[in-house]
Amino acid sequence: MNSFQKKLLKASSGLGFCLATSLVFSGTEAKANSCESLFGSNPSSINNSCYITPETYRITVYEMGLCTSDPLAGTSINSSDDVVTDNTIDESTCTATFQSSTGSQVNLGGGATATLSGTNFRPASGTYPHAYIKIKNTFGLKGSYQLAGTNYYSMASGAKTQNSSLNAEWDEDLMDFNNGATCGSNPELAGAEVFTTGITGTMKAVVAQVSSGTYVGDSSCGSSTRLFGSFAPTTPVTIKDTTQGLEVTFSITNRGMTIIPDGSGGMQGFAGGPFSPSFETY
Repeated sequence: MNSFQKKLLKASSGLGFCLATSLVFSGTEAKANSCESLFGSNPSSINNSCYITPETYRITVYEMGLCTSDPLAGTSINSSDDVVTDNTIDESTCTATFQSSTGSQVNLGGGATATLSGTNFRPASGTYPHAYIKIKNTFGLKGSYQLAGTNYYSMASGAKTQNSSLNAEWDEDLMDFNNGATCGSNPELAGAEVFTTGITGTMKAVVAQVSSGTYVGDSSCGSSTRLFGSFAPTTPVTIKDTTQGLEVTFSITNRGMTIIPDGSGGMQGFAGGPFSPSFETY
């Protein structure tokens, strides 16, 4: 495994609280499976979308917090394995643990440890089965993948190349969870996945706009500037009177970038993927 496949970003504060959650912001639908677990290392062909670890994964965070109930309760995966949503964001049981009016940009790749720039808040003591995050719907990505003995690298457009000198970071906007930066004929304005390996839990996200300081889920495609995500970890976060801080570790290992197949065993290109959090109080 390449060294960058172990990268984590820790956002912590000794006196306050920081929190993050997981999102699905893939430019194409993909299940919670890594390319290595599905096809092995350097496979001869691939037939499904799958996840790898990107070298660069840049996001802009505006707010994070904890909730006693799911702020995206109207978004779910139905019996046909399709994501359905009522485009509703309900923050009535949520409390912020971090805020930045201008947004704090961080790169989850590269193995660095960083603290988000903004204001931290202490939540009330209690048990929180849900977390939320508000981020910009643009992601800075860079990565590579080996298929059938050939190394493919992401270009500034997100397309693939075999020329390593053209390997570059690109910005990926998310307007449609099925088509990425463009709106399809039947756009998907929400995403959801259940992770059962690694950091486990259920993640959801909806594309959104900011209206009078409030995040509103979009009911039409093409005008989103934000993503609102919720995460339900397998073990709820518990804040006690004696708790002095909450450390959240973000992981992009085997999740942060999607490899898109071309339908004939090869790959079409690269797209974004989710990150996952783990929580530790102290």
